[in-house]
Amino acid sequence: MSRILHIDSSVRTGVSGQDAHGSLTRRLSKIFVNTWKINHDQSEVKVRDVGQFPPKLIDQDWIVAEFGHADEAFKKARMHESDALIEELHWADIIVIGVPMYNFGPPAHLKAYIDNIVRVNKTYRLDHTLENPYIGLLNSNKQVVLLSSRGGHDFDQPNAFFTNHVEASLKTAFNFIGLNQFSEIAIEYQEHGGEALENSILLAEKKTIQLVEHLLEKSQ
Repeated sequence: MSRILHIDSSVRTGVSGQDAHGSLTRRLSKIFVNTWKINHDQSEVKVRDVGQFPPKLIDQDWIVAEFGHADEAFKKARMHESDALIEELHWADIIVIGVPMYNFGPPAHLKAYIDNIVRVNKTYRLDHTLENPYIGLLNSNKQVVLLSSRGGHDFDQPNAFFTNHVEASLKTAFNFIGLNQFSEIAIEYQEHGGEALENSILLAEKKTIQLVEHLLEKSQ
């Protein structure tokens, strides 16, 4: 049985192609999950919609609960949400993330999610006897699928690569906690619209279906 954690981070609540002002990344993540379930009906899916229901931001209470000498009741209450998010990551075999580009980076909602899952002795540990003292605690066999959308285009090219902080920032954080198997698909030309956008959507949808087929083949 495959276990998929389906994360959406777009603040658009609808799905492109179905709803007015719908999200392109929700469109891709839905295609991925539905295609997987059609071909692997024993799969289990958990949905974490941080776009509609963002995690609480890190605050003073979070810091005290995590690093201070807070009593157990206080710590348990404040870290309950963070613990639940981390438990989902450990549970999942595949982590599918729909992530639009907002001003060159991921949505703030998703950054709040990352801040809640990068925790010492939960998703990484320290060993100062090593040259690199940071050791990720998540199983490196997990697959992370990043499905993004961008207003512009050619963000993967050398002259624009440095302006794309979506995939780079997420891969850095997930790699830090032990995940290093990534797949990336992006829709571009959103601000241009027209044929360029439509072609990009069609290509991304095709790549998403092909990625599902590839991962299913690998899992057999």
